[in-house]
Amino acid sequence: MVNRRGEASRSALLAAGAIAFSSKRYEEVSIVDLARSLGVAAGSISYHFGGKRGFYLAVLEGATDSFWSDVLEMRGPALDRLSRGIDKLLDQAEQQPASFEALIADVSDAEVRRIQDRHRGRLADALAVEVTGSKPSPVLRAAINGFVSFVEGVVLHWLHTREITRVQVKELIVGSFFGTALSALRIDTDIELTPAAGEALLSDALGFGLLLGSPTSIDRVEISE
Repeated sequence: MVNRRGEASRSALLAAGAIAFSSKRYEEVSIVDLARSLGVAAGSISYHFGGKRGFYLAVLEGATDSFWSDVLEMRGPALDRLSRGIDKLLDQAEQQPASFEALIADVSDAEVRRIQDRHRGRLADALAVEVTGSKPSPVLRAAINGFVSFVEGVVLHWLHTREITRVQVKELIVGSFFGTALSALRIDTDIELTPAAGEALLSDALGFGLLLGSPTSIDRVEISE
């Protein structure tokens, strides 16, 4: 039998933790203050999560699961979903800067790195399926992993400096995605695009001209039926 009161208490703690860790670093969050703000005993956090560290890891896991739940529910043309997915990522970075950075910054903590790697892996696999409809080839895997690192770097730079606008960040990410896909296509002749990905790439004729440097290179794009 499910302990509904216990589940409600755990959910309330995770929601409060998401807010607390979204703007403060791990060491800046007081579990005692957090519990007091919810009107519960600090021991309830230990009961549900084994202590502050377990609580923090659960909050990070929840943040990634929430992000992916929203992404997987997206429907519509490939380019439109890519645009909305980037917006979702940038929303998360702006609204939860501390937890966002914790997931993508270089960390020595093995458990945080495990969550980080799972998050990156899901993103890489999702992009590969979007582009080819299947798991990535070694070339595409390397290209997508590089793209993911680029996205993390440019978003962190934007958060820390605000030297460029959010619109410019998004344009850099979209441009890099096209460049990544096209570079992989030129190197690995066995890659075949899904119809949706092919149409999305072909729709940006200017991008093709700039990135490929030759109109004849458009003939290289192979779209699977």
